[in-house]
Amino acid sequence: MKDNPDIEVVEVLIADINGIFRGKQMPASGLKKLAKNGVPFPITTTFLTTNGSNAEYTLDEYGSDPDRICMPVPGTLKRVPWASRPTAQIQVTMQNSDGTPFFMDPRAVLQRVLARYAEKGLRPVIALEYEFFLFDRGSIPPVPVSPPNGMAAASGANCYNMDVYYDFEGLMQEIENDCRAQGLDVIGLVCEYGNGQFEVNLQHTSNVEKACDDALLLKRAVKAVALKHGLLASFMAKPIFDEVGNGLHAHVSVLDEDGNNIFAGEDGEELLKHAVGGLLRTMPQATAFFAPNANSYRRFDPDWFAPVVPNWGENNRRLSVRLPLSDEANRRFEHRVCGADVCPHLVVAAILAGAFHGLRDETDPGEPLGEFDLVDFDGVLPPRWRIALDVLEKSKIMRRYLGDDFVDLYLQVRRSEEEEFHRQISTADYEQYLRII
Repeated sequence: MKDNPDIEVVEVLIADINGIFRGKQMPASGLKKLAKNGVPFPITTTFLTTNGSNAEYTLDEYGSDPDRICMPVPGTLKRVPWASRPTAQIQVTMQNSDGTPFFMDPRAVLQRVLARYAEKGLRPVIALEYEFFLFDRGSIPPVPVSPPNGMAAASGANCYNMDVYYDFEGLMQEIENDCRAQGLDVIGLVCEYGNGQFEVNLQHTSNVEKACDDALLLKRAVKAVALKHGLLASFMAKPIFDEVGNGLHAHVSVLDEDGNNIFAGEDGEELLKHAVGGLLRTMPQATAFFAPNANSYRRFDPDWFAPVVPNWGENNRRLSVRLPLSDEANRRFEHRVCGADVCPHLVVAAILAGAFHGLRDETDPGEPLGEFDLVDFDGVLPPRWRIALDVLEKSKIMRRYLGDDFVDLYLQVRRSEEEEFHRQISTADYEQYLRII
């Protein structure tokens, strides 16, 4: 506050299982009290449905919705550069009454998995990449944005087209500047395959919790800056029927106690294969985290480069697990299954759990595919939401690493949400059946 005496209000943010910040605004004068005593939030805040409701199946146990204290996460107090009045934000994490981490806080789930690595003297390194669309604000169905410089829209795929990128240069520069003002290390912004689609990349780091926090802050910044320009930035997995979807790609390596990449060198190649083997084995169990809502499964379309089969290989973007071109020191895998609509803490926890399991059990990933090989669509991932939830319910490995308590309550929330969505009567129902039947 001494360095920022103009700050008037503080946004208190807590991440939920949907990868959405819930929160409240408070006067800046309340920061000292927050630092000392925390702030109360209803216990269900971290496990609301995507639309912010209390899940029907959780009401018997959690319907009274008592408060839990949430404490600040050190290092997360930042200015909000896009706010109309001087504003700061801070992230908090939920605790039990005895001060231990609350089991449904996504940060606590990730910490469980990271503890497994720490016990073996290992530190994962992760870099996250997000895809998003820019749409005209208020358009349903969404309409890809027209260039703000008055140029005609370039229809079709314009992947890496620099002319299209420079149509939006002012917006992209503002996104980058606001991200850097919040300490987010953006290392790339590109025009992607879809009409009005872009990708933004964050720098790799061994601070995995911060990487996941930064991913959510990145989404928030992109959406806020787009809104200032009268646009909607959407990270929805499949916002347009005949376009590509939005993905979240995770690049992962692992360091030993001396800071060396365990995937480097001849011995490292064997460890890398084991990690990939664990990823492939656990991928069906973890699909309910990689695709957390109804729309997520509309992205699983192989014609639009979305991975739908547990497979792996070198330098092939059709695969679920890709080994990118890199030098030995940066040898890693790229996990490509997730949509951009996920909770990063939970998907990173699931990815790291799978890799750790593979390292522990020396799991064989099978034969890799080559960089130009096509995919055989046998043994696809769960293609529908309910199927994925059923597979997760029967899982053993995800339960072992993420916790039975978390998995059981996660399933209650998602099953409530899936059934509510299934009961809805969509426009497609009327178009298909109203007159004919």
